[in-house]
Amino acid sequence: MNIIGWLALAALAFGAGGCDVNDAPPLHSPEPLDVRLPRNFPPMFVPVDNPTTHEGVALGRKLYYDRRLSPDGSRACADCHLQEHAFSTPLVPGVLPHINLAWSWNFLWDGEFEGSLEEAMIMEVEEFFGTDVERLREPDLEEMFLAAFGSTEITTKRAAYAIAQFQRTLVSRNSRFDDYVADDEAALSESEYRGMELFYSERGECFHCHATSLFTDNRFHNIGLDADVEGTGRGAVTGRASDDGLYKTPTLRNVEMTAPYMHDDRFATLEEVIDFYSEGVIYSDTIDSLIPNVTGGGLQLTAQERLDIVAFLRALTDPVFLSNPDLAQP
Repeated sequence: MNIIGWLALAALAFGAGGCDVNDAPPLHSPEPLDVRLPRNFPPMFVPVDNPTTHEGVALGRKLYYDRRLSPDGSRACADCHLQEHAFSTPLVPGVLPHINLAWSWNFLWDGEFEGSLEEAMIMEVEEFFGTDVERLREPDLEEMFLAAFGSTEITTKRAAYAIAQFQRTLVSRNSRFDDYVADDEAALSESEYRGMELFYSERGECFHCHATSLFTDNRFHNIGLDADVEGTGRGAVTGRASDDGLYKTPTLRNVEMTAPYMHDDRFATLEEVIDFYSEGVIYSDTIDSLIPNVTGGGLQLTAQERLDIVAFLRALTDPVFLSNPDLAQP
């Protein structure tokens, strides 16, 4: 076709009644959000189909605090995950804090759900909340879904993906321990420093399960809470006797703020927890081999060692995480 023919086609395409390029919908291009991590943190996996963006995080944050997520409007994620308690609550039994979940692949105390953060949030939206998307079809949310995903279509998957994006910003990394790791030797008191040394020693053995800068290995252990463990914990999920009495290792970040402790909330204070590890450990067939002195009650700590361990655990409190307005109710 010669140049005259091409010009004729162009005239037909863009003439009266045609589609002007200025009328075409704008390309969807949400702004990427980079979650900055300290040098001692492991890399954060971000799936290709759900990149973290300012618009997606804003929607996820809105939904996290929005009771329209539940069919009867009675509850939101934030009702059981309060920022001042490191996104946990002392009012509902067995609530694990929402801290650094971007690195998790096991969820709930017994690991009843395994998968990615996105898959876990789909489970929360569709099964835990039973979200009715018709309740979300309101102008304020439709506008935010449009900004985050390029259209006003609202689905449970999109809602879950947005909440997952917000969850990836719930990173606790600003404790005095982190200051110490970043070469501020004055960040820890003498007692906290002694507690840290004990925590990371073969005598204390704490660091094996509360591993890496996340302070959890994201696995399951029987730490000696009970003698009769048949059919409990991870074993209730897998049906394997070798898993009886095993529960997920919770992160110790902000542990000062997440009382009560253990899967059944049996200990009210950190002092009670350390007393248990010192002399309250109970032997059972599946007790973890990392627990010291399993037939003699535990670590047998001195009074000063107990004070030092508790002091170090309190040095894992992150005041920025607990008060960051970007994580609070919008």
